[in-house]
Amino acid sequence: MKSTLQSLRGGLRLFRAISPQIRASQIDMLLTISMQPGISQSELAIECDVTLSAVSRAVDVMGVTGRRDGRGPALALVTAERAAGDDRTIVLRLTSKGNQLIDLYQQVTSGSPL
Repeated sequence: MKSTLQSLRGGLRLFRAISPQIRASQIDMLLTISMQPGISQSELAIECDVTLSAVSRAVDVMGVTGRRDGRGPALALVTAERAAGDDRTIVLRLTSKGNQLIDLYQQVTSGSPL
């Protein structure tokens, strides 16, 4: 039990090292995007049980352009693009940096050496 808790704690610390202000809901969204590449913002809101505006804010923080208010750096973990054939839908994917972070997270939480 202790090693499982230590692994989970290590995973959370990994995310906090990337961004000290990252929220659990944002980590959930990042993991969900990893498991469902190309998920729409609306689908992500439903999947993670958050509002569409919460998804939009998280994408700003985790995206390649950063927060709209200019506070804080762009984390560049997620891309947001219009869906082919439907300009109303925004689809989300991890960047290579986002994929590397998820790979590292999986190593940390599985107890594998880095």
